[in-house]
Amino acid sequence: MEVRRPDLSRFPGRYVALDLVSDEVLADGATMIEIIEIVRTRKLRASIVRAPREDEPVLVGLG
Repeated sequence: MEVRRPDLSRFPGRYVALDLVSDEVLADGATMIEIIEIVRTRKLRASIVRAPREDEPVLVGLG
């Protein structure tokens, strides 16, 4: 299985809606509430993730 790594570098610190198949960014918003409203209004079939800022550490595990 290939690891999916969408390019989110254009959206640092923002919430993005990703197409479930292609990982294409369909929409972005400043807050989780904003992106949920966009996804619902447009009836997008998407997953929502937060794009990390460059200065944020990457969380890899819990231990």
